[in-house]
Amino acid sequence: MLTTIREKAQGWIAWVIVTIISVPFALWGINEYFDAQEKIVVAEINGNELLAQDYQELLQRQRNAIRQQFGGKIDNKIFETPAFKLRVLNDMITQRLVTADIKSQNYQIGDEQLAIYLTSNPAFQSNGSFSPELYAQAVRRNGLSAPAFENQIRLGSMVEQVKDGFTRSIINNDAQLDNLLRLQQEKRDFKSVTLESNRYADQVEVSTDEIKQYYDSNKQQFMTSEEVRVEYISLSLEDVASQVKPDDEALQAYYEETKDQYVQAEQRQAQHILLAVAADADDAEVLRIRELASDLASQARDGKDFSEMARKFSVDTISSANGGDLGLFEKGVMDPAFDEIVFAMQQGEISEPVKTRFGFHIIKLNEIKPEQGKSFDQVKEGISKEYSIREATSRYGQMAEELQNLVYEQPTTLQPAADALGLKIVPTEWFSRAGGDGITAKRPVIDSAFTEDVLLEGLNSEVVETDTDTLVALRLLEHRVPQHKPLAAVSDEIKQILIRQRTKELAAKEAEDIRQALQSGNKSLAQIAADQGLQMDEHKSVPRSGSEGLSAALLSSVFRSPVGSGDSDNEAGIVQLENGDYAIFSISKVKPGNPAEVSDEIRQQIRLVIQQRKGEGLFSDYERGLFELADIVIYEDRL
Repeated sequence: MLTTIREKAQGWIAWVIVTIISVPFALWGINEYFDAQEKIVVAEINGNELLAQDYQELLQRQRNAIRQQFGGKIDNKIFETPAFKLRVLNDMITQRLVTADIKSQNYQIGDEQLAIYLTSNPAFQSNGSFSPELYAQAVRRNGLSAPAFENQIRLGSMVEQVKDGFTRSIINNDAQLDNLLRLQQEKRDFKSVTLESNRYADQVEVSTDEIKQYYDSNKQQFMTSEEVRVEYISLSLEDVASQVKPDDEALQAYYEETKDQYVQAEQRQAQHILLAVAADADDAEVLRIRELASDLASQARDGKDFSEMARKFSVDTISSANGGDLGLFEKGVMDPAFDEIVFAMQQGEISEPVKTRFGFHIIKLNEIKPEQGKSFDQVKEGISKEYSIREATSRYGQMAEELQNLVYEQPTTLQPAADALGLKIVPTEWFSRAGGDGITAKRPVIDSAFTEDVLLEGLNSEVVETDTDTLVALRLLEHRVPQHKPLAAVSDEIKQILIRQRTKELAAKEAEDIRQALQSGNKSLAQIAADQGLQMDEHKSVPRSGSEGLSAALLSSVFRSPVGSGDSDNEAGIVQLENGDYAIFSISKVKPGNPAEVSDEIRQQIRLVIQQRKGEGLFSDYERGLFELADIVIYEDRL
């Protein structure tokens, strides 16, 4: 219907349509129309409204991120729980409180700092240089405009500035570090005996009555999976682009039009140390900072490590963590005063102090990459793909809109959409809510296939995006509802379940009997192992990180347990291993780590880890404090 109106809405037909849709407005007014657009508030933060639209966007991004992290193998019901929704909302409220507080304290990320972040971020680099294409892709993936994306980066960088302030405020003394190293480097000697569950299998008998009783009590455990078979059509930008066949004349014209993209301007890679100058600083203070900058430049020329100096003195928190490295950048990216100096320097040169609106910079030029260009023949293959994508993009947008309209207008068949757009209807194999192979492994397809409209009403699904610039619509072919498996089909499975349960119980009981015998002090673990034909393993100088083949559950218990007195095993412990077996262990010796044996490099790494964790703890306390002090109203019924 929508497609038909668009194609025929000209002349007198258009006037008829306008007249028809005007009647409801004339009779009932336009209030109902605007009411439909009324904003929904899900929370109020110090009197400021948090809108449902913003919340739903963040909620969807969180869902997508979690699905991606788990490869799509996660129960979607989790995302609909009140606890999950409230957690996302609370995070969003906290984020806004932090942002407001940071802005009130006049934290700022200038254009130069933003440029440094963007050009030095590996996510936006190709072959070590900033790639506008990768950056544009990142902007599109986030569903934002470039200014909005950059604003997010500015806000994120300001938050990192505050976090870094908390971290830098932490003071770690050597005594704390040494105590941690003694624990971290600690090693233990212990012996262990494993009681394998299958050792008791011949002691267990399972009757048919017991199998039936377990089946009757646990029928929900033995259900077939709900499965569907669907058919689908897929529209992708890549497929549309593959139909574009440009000739050499068109490609040559495109090359001339975009020639500047294939010429890499001269780039320079530099490090800098930035000393801030307050906006209201008097002449004496400016002179003091200039002299400090001159002194640092002299030290650097005399051979002092520039990277270490940047980490220690530079107030540019983005680059100082990397020794002041600014990465490769072109002319015009940095502050004009900075640019003028750095593009006049020789490789390896260290500048005198350079004054910009950010303060005084000491610059070290490390690399110069001359301007490079590529001929038409060198880039012809790439240009062909770019040209095809450009020409296909407009057509893809039109086809996507037409696909959505036709799938909606003809809700019980995909054929009209397939015919109109030249798409092939493809049937799938059976798959469950956990997914299948190929396209049925993609979460948007799985979710669509099990919606009520598709599953119960037999309608086409909504058009969903399965990959970047790839749209899919589907409809149901067949549906298998979950059913109880017959007892005969699961009898052997239940028997094995009962055998495993009882052998574990027997292993646990014998492990406890052995521990009690050891606590009495009459026998050692070695003697009991010999008496019962068990193998005892000796473990020497085992570190906290473990050793190859050693159970993580056993290792964890060993380093939480006390040591027996003398050669006694009276402090023996029991632990259930990952496979259900049981182990009895006894610790004979603890060897504390020696902080003096740890290299300065490792000590510094651990010191930074401690500092980082404590800083994160302080920042969390800061967030919690803002939340507790704020006037917050949450409308949970609107989530």
